[in-house]
Amino acid sequence: MDNRWTFDNDELFELVRNGHKRGTCGRYSDASPMANVGEIQEIFNSHGETIRIQITSVRKCRFCDIDDAWARTEGEGDLSLEYWRKVHIDFFNKYYPDFQETDLLELNEFCVVS
Repeated sequence: MDNRWTFDNDELFELVRNGHKRGTCGRYSDASPMANVGEIQEIFNSHGETIRIQITSVRKCRFCDIDDAWARTEGEGDLSLEYWRKVHIDFFNKYYPDFQETDLLELNEFCVVS
């Protein structure tokens, strides 16, 4: 397995499982390599269940430049950009106290492979 990781809650795992969530993002860092198109990753939940995904697209984008299309790709809440911005500002501020809306994000699109 190339990479194993989890979301901070099982609801996001279920969104991947049922096909609503087809993308995710993280704060970009020069210190960490970006995912590669074609890479297989494994997501797990708090119950030890796993889903294998394949990365289909990788790009960088500033937080403040995220659009409606990306919010729908992430598949969370009501699919709106407003919802996406609120939950992601809360998330990034929780884990990165120095977070700024001009920070770069790594955007990964994926498909479920098993």
